Amino acid sequence: MESSSVSAVLFAKDLKRVAAFYSRALGMICSASDEHHWALDGYGFHLIVHQIPKHIADEITVQQPPTRRVWGAIRLNFPVPSIEESRKAARSLGGEVDDAPPEWAERNANFFLGYDPEGNVFGASQHAC
Repeated sequence: MESSSVSAVLFAKDLKRVAAFYSRALGMICSASDEHHWALDGYGFHLIVHQIPKHIADEITVQQPPTRRVWGAIRLNFPVPSIEESRKAARSLGGEVDDAPPEWAERNANFFLGYDPEGNVFGASQHAC
């Protein structure tokens, strides 16, 4: 993949479910896909959702609801047109966008944490359209 901008790879047990989550809940657009990858674009950023190989994925259990992976070394933050719409879509797709900002943020902050269907934590903030 040749790219002149920043991108990230997110490894997923269920490629289609996780890619659909980022597309519908966070407004990213699929620019290419195959059985192993989905390339999602949005906000000048490229997110590649990569299928974990079956022999490894079969050993991974994702609880429902998933356990948040708060120990990750990196968290992606997304600007979204509407926190309420992202929250509604996230919940319908097996994830979550919190109702309140994190405790370390001001109560009137425009920033919320959430998680995808496999527990990967992200941040979301509503931006002016």
